Amino acid sequence: MINKFIYRCVILSFLILIGCTPTNVNVYKAPESTYESYEVILIPDFRKTDLEWVPYDSGVEIADMVAEELRTKNNIDVVSRSSTYDSKGQQRVLLVRGTVSGYVRGCKYCEYIFRGIKDKGKMSVQVWVTLIDGTTGEVLADVGIDGRATGPGTGRSKYTRVVDEIVNVVEVVNSGQS
Repeated sequence: MINKFIYRCVILSFLILIGCTPTNVNVYKAPESTYESYEVILIPDFRKTDLEWVPYDSGVEIADMVAEELRTKNNIDVVSRSSTYDSKGQQRVLLVRGTVSGYVRGCKYCEYIFRGIKDKGKMSVQVWVTLIDGTTGEVLADVGIDGRATGPGTGRSKYTRVVDEIVNVVEVVNSGQS
């Protein structure tokens, strides 16, 4: 009787762990730094996939948060939330296109049981980001990012880790180092 109980507990624990694991990150083209930095970064609203339900505000919120974060950086002249920019002179333009490709609601039971250990049970959002040189049209980076929510897991905190990763990818491409 005790053996059956132990086996059931082990199987239940295994199923809970599998149900709460994070998804993979896909990279089609790894970000590489360019020889010169970009003066203008364009961030239009991120599109939302039609294949699966994603939060209605995700495309606008994530793009707004990325723009706000990049504006705090001192080495960027213009961060625009539009898809076009009339560059006067020789300004280099970087276009950040994104698609919110997935959303996992999370498991409140798992979140309670694991109490924040490796963010088990927290909701996550998946975003596909492509960085494009505005002049040549060359794809500089193409990555899929999966980010878990930070506490409390509502509002903008759902997107914080995804935004941090997008900003990191933009900074790698815009580093201006050879």
